[in-house]
Amino acid sequence: MSRIKRLSLLLPAAGLLALSLGPAAAPALAAGRPAAAASHKTVAASHKTVTGTLPDGATYLIEVPANWNGTLFLYSHGYVPPGSPNPATDVGDPITGAAMLAQGFALAGSSYASTGWAIQQALPDQISTLNIFDSQVGHPKRTIAWGHSLGGIITAGLIQRYPNRFAGALPMCGVLSGGVATWNTALDSEFAFQQLIDPSVQVVNITIPPKDPIANLTAAETAAAAAQATPQGQARLAL
Repeated sequence: MSRIKRLSLLLPAAGLLALSLGPAAAPALAAGRPAAAASHKTVAASHKTVTGTLPDGATYLIEVPANWNGTLFLYSHGYVPPGSPNPATDVGDPITGAAMLAQGFALAGSSYASTGWAIQQALPDQISTLNIFDSQVGHPKRTIAWGHSLGGIITAGLIQRYPNRFAGALPMCGVLSGGVATWNTALDSEFAFQQLIDPSVQVVNITIPPKDPIANLTAAETAAAAAQATPQGQARLAL
């Protein structure tokens, strides 16, 4: 499949996501990776696990192998939709976690005190998790910040605000253009969808009827399905 064709399929879908529930749900567009539905805790017999709750309600997860090499990876997870489970996560997936623990790396991460676009809550919660690691495990020789999607921009924020706490960072798919630029990009796709497919679909100041909170999304999906049924509609979606 060509790059242009892939983009023609992805951009309308991205626009529909941001149209779903208005500002409250639009950040899901930037998630990049699926929201964490369960803690990525790595099961192994030879490592220490520390869990707990921070004063603001965020939970944390720390895993330290018996052969710890002195390096700690602080993981920042991606966007979690409001109302979804939000456990502490210290790695993007359990296979990666098992490999890292086997090589002697320690893992840590928090849930953040809130879901959604939780950068403000994530930064102090992640630093608090580091402080707990220092007190309950020991001071690492080096700490690497890393994370996916929203966790990528959190990673960037951590090393900017707390440079002395980190030896390096790996923000992955990190929406590093910032919140305003990210949503302006999404708005471009939404506006194109509205103008080319269905002018009645709302893209700003979205009305959310209490009895049908996804009405705008339903209307957009209906319009997209109708467009896909004709050559003219397919051409407009491809634009």
